[in-house]
Amino acid sequence: MPANALAIYCKRIGAQLTYSDDVSVSDIFQNINSYIADDYFKYKVNSFVCTKISELPDVFIVENKADDFGVYERVVDGFCCISNNPPKEDYSFLGKKIIILRSYPKSLDALVIYNLIRKKVPKASMLFIPLVVFSLLIPFYSNIFNSRLVYSSSLTSVLYITILFVFFVLLEMFFRIAVYKSVERMNVKNSVMLNNFIVYILSVTSDKTALSTSRTIETSASLYWKASSTAIVDISLLVAFFICMVFMLGEYSFLLSLYYIIFSFFCVYSRFESYQKAIKKIGLVGEKIIEHFSLHSNRAQTLYSNFDTLRHELFIRDNVSEGLNGSLNLHNHQWAEILKLNSFISMAVMYIACYLSVSDGNLPVSAIIAVMIINSRLSSAITALVGNVYNIRMNLYQVKSGLLKLMEKNECRGGDKVYVSHIDCLCLENITIEPHGRATLSSYNAKFYTGDVVTVLGSVGAGKSTLLRCIVGKNELQHGVIRYNKINAYNIDILTYQKEIAFYDTSFSFFHGSLRFNFNLYGVYDSDRILEIIHDCCPKLNVDSAFLDEMNADDLFFSAGEKQKLIISMILEKKPSLIVLDEPTAFMQGNEGLAFIKRLVERHRGAIFFIATHDSMLKQIGNKSIHIKQEMMPKKIFINTPAVGA
Repeated sequence: MPANALAIYCKRIGAQLTYSDDVSVSDIFQNINSYIADDYFKYKVNSFVCTKISELPDVFIVENKADDFGVYERVVDGFCCISNNPPKEDYSFLGKKIIILRSYPKSLDALVIYNLIRKKVPKASMLFIPLVVFSLLIPFYSNIFNSRLVYSSSLTSVLYITILFVFFVLLEMFFRIAVYKSVERMNVKNSVMLNNFIVYILSVTSDKTALSTSRTIETSASLYWKASSTAIVDISLLVAFFICMVFMLGEYSFLLSLYYIIFSFFCVYSRFESYQKAIKKIGLVGEKIIEHFSLHSNRAQTLYSNFDTLRHELFIRDNVSEGLNGSLNLHNHQWAEILKLNSFISMAVMYIACYLSVSDGNLPVSAIIAVMIINSRLSSAITALVGNVYNIRMNLYQVKSGLLKLMEKNECRGGDKVYVSHIDCLCLENITIEPHGRATLSSYNAKFYTGDVVTVLGSVGAGKSTLLRCIVGKNELQHGVIRYNKINAYNIDILTYQKEIAFYDTSFSFFHGSLRFNFNLYGVYDSDRILEIIHDCCPKLNVDSAFLDEMNADDLFFSAGEKQKLIISMILEKKPSLIVLDEPTAFMQGNEGLAFIKRLVERHRGAIFFIATHDSMLKQIGNKSIHIKQEMMPKKIFINTPAVGA
């Protein structure tokens, strides 16, 4: 059944499909977002006829014939059927209809995502509330023992009552474990969904500190959900024990009530006194991580630079950070001392209330121990609630500030726009480039067609890279319009970028993972083809298929030029129709780089090439060129000044 295949597929990609048997498959496909429970992403059904194996994704649905669908997953060089109808061994995907789901974020508004995270507290936490009744077992057992069992002449009676209470305690443990499992299962699900969203944002954010920011969001959101669940329990315990205290002490419970009201206000003031310092510390910790990461990344330069200056700068910052840390530690110690002081004062107030209640005959002496237990639990519930409220506020602050920072600017492309199957013409209309407040390319107009090789020339800082990044949608164009086949580039679907556009600049490197994994990211799965590309880029390197999975790709002993060739070859393996290369021979010798680019142009005759370079030898490759000059007209800037005598 198609619905079963879709359910298996959705489960494999981390989406939850819910439908009833009376719903038609066509309705599910047409209104897919009505049947998938995902607060972060919306989905779109995409289907195509398979023409080459390399275009198949990692997980997909194949339509064999009417009402016959299979779900497949890539496994190294082959495919594995994960549905209930495995095909014959000689099965071929060529010519078959392939169905996949593509996901796009529902919102890129930081406040929308923040409010969504706030609402993700597991509803199963409310099941802890009725379990509060079991928390009264200890004071109840204490009261029975001191008033009845201690005077019993039979040990059997004591054992019977004790065993009965032990049974209820075990029952409480069973229920609590069951509820906790349910809550934790929801927390794990929420964390996975949030992490999936953050992974997407990391691919489009312009935040320079995204690594630490994203980790802070993930950790703080998880801690917020747990603190909220615990706060629900604390509130329930507080109410239950307060009612018991009023019931047992009667009018004299007013003394304890008054004390705890005053103590609660004092706790809130004392705990939140360090709130601003804690926020500042979080910022300093994030900066410290970034500084140390930068130091480690540039460790090769430290031997040849004034490293003592850097150490002194970090020393000064560490002094500030550790001084603040010491202040917070002192505050935490004072908070612990306040809790110890409260344990005695609350007990003293309780004993006074008990004395008055016993004197009036409202409370039997044997019940004092039960009151003491209730008072102790009530005191703990108050302090725990204050601590959890503090943690909730602190973690929510980190989530909100992190999201605002991470999502302030992004390079996101929509998934509900125009898909271009092949770029035959690229049109630049009134393009102006202003890299440093100076118009180095002003009102430029040109059209380029399939087969054109365009060299982009200019001095350092003229704006070559800026122009190329605008062409591929990486930078926002301030002036002018770029069109693919007469369609504005900002109306182009993200699938066009993934299939038809290739972009490279010298900042590109391998992703963390094996060499095979890096090839897979660009749609190259066949081991023989991978080895062929490696031998073509690194002819002196003798490798076999085992080499592809040995270690992390960045740890392999490739030269800078070999790595550059490999990355460019990976990117171009999808046969794009628009190829944009920024300094593609920066790490190669002149003749070697020229020969490499000539081979690329020869292999991709059906594409439009843009090549930015300082290499004079590469100029001969292009049949067209764009000259960006530093000496263009400066940009006019108007500043409002007050009139004379104003």
